[in-house]
Amino acid sequence: MAQVRLPRQRSSETVSVSVGGYGGRVTMARADGRVREVFLTAGGHGSTVAGLAEAVGTAISLGLARGARLEDYRAALELLGLRDDMIN
Repeated sequence: MAQVRLPRQRSSETVSVSVGGYGGRVTMARADGRVREVFLTAGGHGSTVAGLAEAVGTAISLGLARGARLEDYRAALELLGLRDDMIN
């Protein structure tokens, strides 16, 4: 599927989270009422955790741009053992 072009301006929401003792932020950008981009930040600048969070956010964003559903990512993370009630 072709990549969806996002408008230059779009609304976003940032929330603070804690997973497994690591604090971080999740920013979700919306276009057409759907989450179209996800940015994850965690750990200190240049740390392994920061790099992993950024890579996962990029992978999710690329999938969303090509038609993947956010719910599919949620289900996959639950299979790995990450549940909503584990995120503070």
